Amino acid sequence: MGCSILLSWAHADPIKLATSGGFAPFTDQNWKNQGMVIQILDQVMRVADFEPEIIFHDGWGELISDTEAGLYDATFPWYYSAERDEQYLLSDSLASTYVMPYVAKNKIFSVTTRMDLAGYRLCRPAGYFTHDLEELFEDPNTELIQPNTLVECFEMLVRDEVDVVPVDLFSAKTAIASTFESADEVQQLGIVFSRQSMHLLVSRNHPNGEDIIARVNQALSRLEMRGILQAIRQNHASLYLKQF
Repeated sequence: MGCSILLSWAHADPIKLATSGGFAPFTDQNWKNQGMVIQILDQVMRVADFEPEIIFHDGWGELISDTEAGLYDATFPWYYSAERDEQYLLSDSLASTYVMPYVAKNKIFSVTTRMDLAGYRLCRPAGYFTHDLEELFEDPNTELIQPNTLVECFEMLVRDEVDVVPVDLFSAKTAIASTFESADEVQQLGIVFSRQSMHLLVSRNHPNGEDIIARVNQALSRLEMRGILQAIRQNHASLYLKQF
């Protein structure tokens, strides 16, 4: 089950898009403008001459398979990976986030790149992407622990059951605030672990898939040049981080 939003303007081609919530500041029905990416796509679809119907689902699990089955024209936002790029049509980046490494407050790490974290016990919840961890597994001592939630990762971190929690900045801030009385229980290392871009995803079987991606990408390029999308991103990011 879910709900839909119809953004309507004259003489535009209808397009049905699927997403889910609980992913503030990117997509969340309780967040400003229902999320950064919703506001970005509102702008993009206008310029691309689409009239979007955006359907919010209760979860993310079936969105790609439902899009593949033709229930939706596209789904968003999905992180880039080489595997997804091969299997689906992906737009240019809608937004991106930085994955940062977090460690216990009393641990000392000397790191300049993410490869310096090879050989440690890493924690990332089951269902989260892992493509940015692959190089670290070249060291046979690297372990990946995958509990059900990010909160569990941080709880395990302070119990010394894992060494590093590499996760995006926004999710980390939320999980730390809900887990500890003080954010000082953990420390963020001074490197960027990875940068992850988010995309609109269309099935390669969609009869108009190439056209959808071409029009979306053209609109993204025009709006990027005018600085409109970056202003939206900065506004949502700063508003979100002010909470902590």
